[in-house]
Amino acid sequence: MNDDFVPARPDSEMQKELTEKMIREVSRNDHAAVSFRMWDTLVLLPFSQPEDLFLFMEDDFAMYYTGEKTFTELRTEAQRAAEKKFSLKGNVSLEKIYDIFMKLSGVSPACREKLIMRECDLVHHFAFPRKTGKILFDKAKYCRNKVIVVSDSYYPRDVVVKILCDCGYGEYSSIVIPSESSIPDSAATGFIDLVIKKSGVGAENILHIGSDLINDVEAPIQRGMKALLLQSVLPLMIKSGRLRGFVEEKHLYDIDEKQFMALRCAFALYAAYGFDAPQNKLPKSDFCGDEYMIGFIILGPLCFIKDFKPQSDMQSELIAAMEKNKKITDGRLDFEKMLYHHFGDFIGKYGGEGCQLALEFLEKHSYIGDREKIIPFLSDKGSKKWGRPESEPKLAPVHTKPVRKNALQKLADRLFPEGTKVRNLTDDILAGKKRKK
Repeated sequence: MNDDFVPARPDSEMQKELTEKMIREVSRNDHAAVSFRMWDTLVLLPFSQPEDLFLFMEDDFAMYYTGEKTFTELRTEAQRAAEKKFSLKGNVSLEKIYDIFMKLSGVSPACREKLIMRECDLVHHFAFPRKTGKILFDKAKYCRNKVIVVSDSYYPRDVVVKILCDCGYGEYSSIVIPSESSIPDSAATGFIDLVIKKSGVGAENILHIGSDLINDVEAPIQRGMKALLLQSVLPLMIKSGRLRGFVEEKHLYDIDEKQFMALRCAFALYAAYGFDAPQNKLPKSDFCGDEYMIGFIILGPLCFIKDFKPQSDMQSELIAAMEKNKKITDGRLDFEKMLYHHFGDFIGKYGGEGCQLALEFLEKHSYIGDREKIIPFLSDKGSKKWGRPESEPKLAPVHTKPVRKNALQKLADRLFPEGTKVRNLTDDILAGKKRKK
């Protein structure tokens, strides 16, 4: 993504304070070199899960394949097989993944090459700079430090270089790609020796910045380096409130299906722009006490639902009230602009399944801290009805990989639909048997 989107919402005071602390740490005069983890720290993708990128390749794949499986299924299966085969003692590369993909799908070598090029082009297209990472990167350059970028993905060097340059990181001193030095993927901290070597200075004069507490903070410190944690945006978003757990509970087994693509991308944008400068959950709020955040993730995703109609009179009144709050409408407008900026019209082809759930959550389960942002714009009747203490929603642990149903769960789905009394009894029996094992 060559150009960056500037949201209307300024950082909160908490975010500004943390950003200033990180800038001061980078500015210290005892650093001669600063290394950055590329993905999650300097560069983001607008997806909740990596597999969402593959949906953009389904039409390309359909020209070469007549089987029953989708490109996403085969590409995911090939990657898992490659990781199982190579990651323990070697490296997983895009070439190795597509070697296995070619065997699984039966496509020709020429088709394999075209699909590799298409995937690399898409990753390059969708990658965009993380604002806070860019601020720290620019400060390190301003302080005349050597800047080293660590990229441990399976994409080749030329793709990594193009992404960094187009995201505004072209002024680095060197790139460390562990796979090029035959460091196996299982050696998660093997990059440290390469960073020290590339820097040309002692470990005590290097600051490393990354998003993983163990590999990017604890491991460098144990080697004598200094370290700074810039937390990943998706976990921060998930921990900021109960909304994502509420959505996961509603669609535990199908949230990864393509009809929920719009919902997943909505959460990805919410994470990328709302939690770029880290912020944590606030008491009695699921949206960091911020009207803008409410408008972004409550009203924004409704644009995916064609001819959307509120499911209750209360929802209608809530929407009308939120539209009277400028900060909330700024959030909604920014969502729509960001969506087009990153995806154009593509995501709309999958519909808006689940995109009303955030509104349902606000109506039935919101904390008083968030209700207070909206109640002044409600009618007296609406305020009394909605002002009652919130009820607790059912929450599911947010998973990063698809949840697979076992045979008993699939049988229960067919015999007893979810939500029925018989199904609840069945689930209790199955859970009891599982606990006894």
